[in-house]
Amino acid sequence: MPDSATTTEPGLRERKRLQTRSALVSEARALTLEGGLTGFTVDQLCERVGISRRTFFNYFSAKEDAVLGHSEDGRPEEALLESFLASGGAEPPVPLLEALTLLFSDFGDRMAISREEYRTLSAVLQREPQLLARMFARAEAKAQLLTDVIVEREGLPADHPMPRVATFVLGGLARRSLDEFFAEGNTHTYATVFRRNIDALRHLFPLQPIENQDPA
Repeated sequence: MPDSATTTEPGLRERKRLQTRSALVSEARALTLEGGLTGFTVDQLCERVGISRRTFFNYFSAKEDAVLGHSEDGRPEEALLESFLASGGAEPPVPLLEALTLLFSDFGDRMAISREEYRTLSAVLQREPQLLARMFARAEAKAQLLTDVIVEREGLPADHPMPRVATFVLGGLARRSLDEFFAEGNTHTYATVFRRNIDALRHLFPLQPIENQDPA
């Protein structure tokens, strides 16, 4: 099983940027496991990586963000969302669940995180559970963005419950699929794991079209 997603080969400058970012994340997590979040400073982290403090803030706004890292390497998130929106205007339109399945599969397959990095981050979160609040805040912002995009794609009222429910349910399946993808012995791609869970959802709850109207 590939430990991380395949991405397009970047140019030299971009590779250097990604290497520096990766080194910051790796060292920030190592220092956190060694002595906790309060056990090191940004200056000490920079010294370990061999960069200036000013350079650090070109990548992250705080050491907590360096510990958590980013998951958006590879194809820009905006491009995926644009494709998702466009699929609603195709002839015939791509059904919402299938479009969301493709969107989440694409997100997952473009993750630039290895199994070892996933385990390290899990260990860091166990040691410093206060980081979960920061992670949840990120996830909530992304969930709201996706909810808004679903509203736009489906032409629904802003307060319609379906987009929020879709985001919540598929977000939960995505997190579960991530655990399964990085589980010891897994040989499947993330997209395969996620689609398998979507198939289970279809079996449990046969889906009917949602009419474009306010809920009763």
